[in-house]
Amino acid sequence: MEHIYQINPINSQKEFTEEEAYRLVEILVPITSKAKNNINALQSKMEVFQYQPDLTNKIQEDINLQINKWSDKVKRLGGNPLALYRVRIPAANNSYFVWEHPSVELELFH
Repeated sequence: MEHIYQINPINSQKEFTEEEAYRLVEILVPITSKAKNNINALQSKMEVFQYQPDLTNKIQEDINLQINKWSDKVKRLGGNPLALYRVRIPAANNSYFVWEHPSVELELFH
């Protein structure tokens, strides 16, 4: 059985078959769910402390860190973040799949 969840160099681009892309989605769903939960918790915390600029600045830094960590994981797995919780997965012939959390479905674009 071929594994697609190897760590890829960030500047390389793998082309995924549809089967491989769906296996990648199986990995992206829990990674993205965890990141989304962490970011949502930090955003809630920021609302509570909205009148304390030093604290909200620190919380915003933590949010940015969580976003960057998620983005880096997606890239290392072979995807390209399009937006928060939305990923482009390269396919053959200049095509690509798009996945958006929380779906487990892919859209193919040519």
